Formats: sequence, structure tokens, C-alpha cells
Amino acid sequence: MTTASLNKPLTLPCGAILPNRIAKAAMSEHLGSPNQSPTRGLARLYERWSAGGAGLLITGNVMIDPAHLEGVRNVAVKPESNVDRFREWAMAGTTHGNHLWMQLNHPGRQTPRHVNPSPGAPSAVEPVNLFRRAKAFGKPHAMDETEIAEVVRGFSSAAGLAKAAGFTGVQVHGAHGYLVSQFLSPLTNQRSDRWGGSLEHRARFARTVLGEVRKAVGDDFPVGIKLNSADFQRGGFTEEESMRVLGMLQEDGIDLVEISGGSYESRVMLDKVESQREAFFLEYAKKARAEVDIPMMVTGGFRARSIMEDALSTGALDVVGMGRPFTNNPSVAQDLIDGRTEWAEDPPVMPGLGRLGGMSEAMMSVAQMGLLAKGKSPILRLGGLGAVFGSLVQETADLFRPKRP
Repeated sequence: MTTASLNKPLTLPCGAILPNRIAKAAMSEHLGSPNQSPTRGLARLYERWSAGGAGLLITGNVMIDPAHLEGVRNVAVKPESNVDRFREWAMAGTTHGNHLWMQLNHPGRQTPRHVNPSPGAPSAVEPVNLFRRAKAFGKPHAMDETEIAEVVRGFSSAAGLAKAAGFTGVQVHGAHGYLVSQFLSPLTNQRSDRWGGSLEHRARFARTVLGEVRKAVGDDFPVGIKLNSADFQRGGFTEEESMRVLGMLQEDGIDLVEISGGSYESRVMLDKVESQREAFFLEYAKKARAEVDIPMMVTGGFRARSIMEDALSTGALDVVGMGRPFTNNPSVAQDLIDGRTEWAEDPPVMPGLGRLGGMSEAMMSVAQMGLLAKGKSPILRLGGLGAVFGSLVQETADLFRPKRP
């Protein structure tokens, strides 16, 4: 049995057509080379996902500035980047006719100290406090006009490389406390110039980045953004402000807005159970749909096929986004579309790390992606987790590594 709503194509404002309504949302793969280039493992992973039935695959965040990384195994775009490495990744990830979009990102103050002890950010606020380990991140400095212009050019250049390499779209990461999100939030943007203050001024950076990206790729190439529904922090970016930004994005002609929420310092939605997240984001989507007519993807908590179907058929959203289930079952999209499964399963939780909540599940997904990148199958039972423990230790150690001399 084929499920009609999930399998229905979607035509975006730019004219591009997604073959169905399921998307693999971005997850940081940590599979770049030591010099932040795409690897054969990344190509192998995305070829596996391309065969899995999702209409849209969005890469993990590709950094537009090698001096600002989320982790040392990120892929980053550099002036000397070899487009052939990216072309191999793009070709593998579109083998079965799906879309593959490159997610573009700059972490701002969420750059670990060992990568950059004084990262650029909208304002010189306090360092990120993750797991009460503020020393994992350096105190940011307020970016000046020259730095802001350089970052905007970085996003634009990276988008141009993505198109040249054969990716079928790009997504700007404007959520989860990274730089674009930092400009939107009054907690991290305390500027009094044209980049701060009112919501219109705080949104100027995101709109400028998207405008320059559009110039770089043209009118017929998909340009999307990932946006927080809210920061879930007192005094931060609110749901009402998020709705107002959606209106601005509609004016700007964005092709797809992905809704998520939270940041390093507020992982509320990551730690909620799936049913709570499904309910929260569905309510947001319904409110947003009443305000704007813009293609909308919602990521966060969707696991039940019946709820995905209902949300799509009622028009509350246009694309269902999932992340971790793709690391547990690379073919989960086709299984949902064909009715072979009613529930998209997450990978098993790492024993002994349950206190980390959703962060533990995210760590396990990184390990599962590492297995898939090697051509192996995911670990589906707790008894096999010893095989991936070393991978987890390596990735989680990144944040707490001492500053390089």
C-alpha cells in the first residue's frame, strides 16, 4: 500500500519539484577529512540514503569559514576547496533521483575553544555554557562591519560551490543557536547598529545572507532556511517573533522553511519525548499556516506515520523532516511510504549515558552514521554497542579538548 500524502510531489516556488514529502533533516556527520574536505565515507553514506526513498536529503552543516567549526571533522568550504570532492558527494547523494541540499552554517559563539578561542558573534556576550562547562567555548567578540561582510560572502561563495558541484539546493542554518540564529535572538544580539535592536534589524543579517545566496545560485535553484520556532530561553527569540520572520521570508521568496527549535544552552525540544515534540511543532505549524503561505518543513518528533499523514493532508505542513531514524534504518522513508512500518524507530541509546537525554541519542546517531559510511549495517541491539564506543568517545571529546598552543 502506497501512502498518498507522503508520496505526493511538491513544487517549490523556484520551480524545482521534490518527488515526495519526506526529508532527511541535517545531522552533523563528523565524517570530513582532517582538513575539512568531503570524504569517500560521506559519499557512501549519502548513496545509501539516496536509495532509501526520501525526496529530500539535507547534509549536515557545511561550514563557510574554516576558522569557525562546530567540530574538527566538519566539512568546510575554503578558497582552495577541490570542487571534485564535493561533486563526488553530490553525485552519490542524488543517484536515485532525490534532491540533495547542502546545509550552510557558521557557528558563531558556538565554535569550540580549541577551534577558535575568540569566535566572531553579533555581540561580546558570555561564552556558551554547555553541560556547565563554559570553558569548552571562548568568549566571543562582536563582529565589525568588515567581518559581517566577509561572512555574507562566505555563505554566497559556498552556495555557488554547492550548485557547481551538483547539489540540487542549499539550506542556510538559522536555528539551534548558530550565527544566523544568534543575530535573531536579543539574548545574543545586543547591538545598537543596523544589525541589532528591533526584530527587523536583527533579521537583517539572515535576509542579507539569503539575498546574496540567491544572487549566487539564480532564481530556479532551491534556497531554504532552518529557523527556530523559539529559543526556549527567557528573553530569547520568541514564537511570535518567529512568525513575523516567516512573513519576511515569504516576501523574500524563500523556497522552503524548516522549523525546529532550541540551542546548545536550551535543548528542551531535544530532550522531550517524541509525542510532546510532535504536538508542539504541529501546533506551531498550524499557527504559522494561518499567517503565511510558504512551503514549510517541520522537524522534531515525527515518528508515527498516521500523524505525518494527517499533518500533510490537512495542509499544516508540506514536508516531514526526520533525522535519527535514518541512522537506524537508511530505508525508513520508503518503508513509511509503502506502509511497511507505522513507526520510525530511533537508534538504541548508549548504555550509561541516559542522563544526557536526547544528546545521548544524537551521539549514537553519529556512531551509526560512521558505520554506514564504512558500508556496514546500523547497530540495532544494545549488545553490539561496544563496536561504536570508540567513535563516540572521539566525537564527544572534541568539545572538551584543551586549547591548541
